Amino acid sequence: MKRYGRDIQKMQRYSLAKISRELGVSKAAVSLALSGKARRVGVSEELEKRILDFCRKVDYQPNIHARRLNSRLVRNIGILLERFEEGATALMLSGIVEAADRAGFRVTIQIYRPEQHESIAFDWLLNREIDGVIFYGLELPESWQARFLSEEWPVIGVGIAPGSGIPSVNVNNFTATYTLTGSLIRQGCREFHYMAGTEGSYPSRERERGFRAALREAGLLFPENRMHVAGFSRERAQEITFELLGRNQLQPGSAVVCATDLLAIGTIQALHRSGFRVPADFAVTGVNASSAAADFSPSLTTFEYLPKEQGAAAVEMLLARLQKREIEPERELHGKLVPGESAPLRG
Repeated sequence: MKRYGRDIQKMQRYSLAKISRELGVSKAAVSLALSGKARRVGVSEELEKRILDFCRKVDYQPNIHARRLNSRLVRNIGILLERFEEGATALMLSGIVEAADRAGFRVTIQIYRPEQHESIAFDWLLNREIDGVIFYGLELPESWQARFLSEEWPVIGVGIAPGSGIPSVNVNNFTATYTLTGSLIRQGCREFHYMAGTEGSYPSRERERGFRAALREAGLLFPENRMHVAGFSRERAQEITFELLGRNQLQPGSAVVCATDLLAIGTIQALHRSGFRVPADFAVTGVNASSAAADFSPSLTTFEYLPKEQGAAAVEMLLARLQKREIEPERELHGKLVPGESAPLRG
């Protein structure tokens, strides 16, 4: 009798993780075999049988979490988070969480790094811990994109380049710097510097493209030594500004168009510490219309990024996918110029 009790206790201690370790297979393979979906995603009949035979042998009983495999939705959205920006990331997440909560969903967050194995996302999905993924970052590896598409997993990208096949949400990044730069030109600015963000970022590329387009349409040349990559870092923007001033390459009367509000704040801080005034000596603009832009002195002339609205839009699109409804391949939200004191604009 005692031995029988010990055997029952031993069987009850089995979990997906323990079964996968003893069989030398992934937890995802075990979950797929138990849910009857193994063959659909390429698990061999032999492996499926071996898993099921083992589970019967140890009398494995899935817990409540595992039994969700048989339900249509677990009502949980996974967020793969790569980008961390002061203010914008928090607002993006709040938009996702609030929209998910209104729809009766929870959210789970995982940090994404480009060097990570794809299992971080796909085991998440295969184990049915989440119903779909919202990715907020630079770019997903091509192999990940191909697998998301071939296996038809519901995934939405925020801030990723359109056209990959993965539905995306963005704001009108090109229009942001195009509008700001054009306004500065109409004000009489002719000497420009550009403080760029991260090269691998789609919003960064679009903002640089908008800046260059405005100069080109005005017939203004732009020397490439006035393009400065600060990588979304306020500290790096400060360093670059100090270096340019030290080499007399940044002259009063110039305009510095920055890819983000943080870069604009870093630029202005360096100018102030060097004895210059903004906007009397330099005009500086940002993008994001963050709370920091409004609270900073001088307040920033900037352009809306709408991070909270982008997060909510991503949830709306993901839920539509889960309901098997057609959605647009890309959605662009429309921000507007927010005048401030750092670059007074006329007209």
